[in-house]
Amino acid sequence: MNVTYSQTPKKIIPSGLYVEQNKPNPFSKMTSIKFSLPCQAKVSIVITNSNGKVVDKLISNLYEPGIYNLEFFGDGLPDGTYFCHLVADQFSDSRELELLK
Repeated sequence: MNVTYSQTPKKIIPSGLYVEQNKPNPFSKMTSIKFSLPCQAKVSIVITNSNGKVVDKLISNLYEPGIYNLEFFGDGLPDGTYFCHLVADQFSDSRELELLK
């Protein structure tokens, strides 16, 4: 499993912190996870299986304000329901991911 990410131009600063539903969902190989930061924050994103076991740690870094897009590849994972957990400072949110091969 691996992940790539990109950031929108620094001119765009979102008004709030959020994580969007991954697209596509369900996915077979790759899915995109988009999140935004209105201010600098330490961001951690992990993927867990339906039993709560961490199957991948995508990121754990300090990020500047902006909109970010991660591409998550489910290679090596079996079909099933997974959860994307984002934690940034005092904010946390989760999204359900469906992997179908």
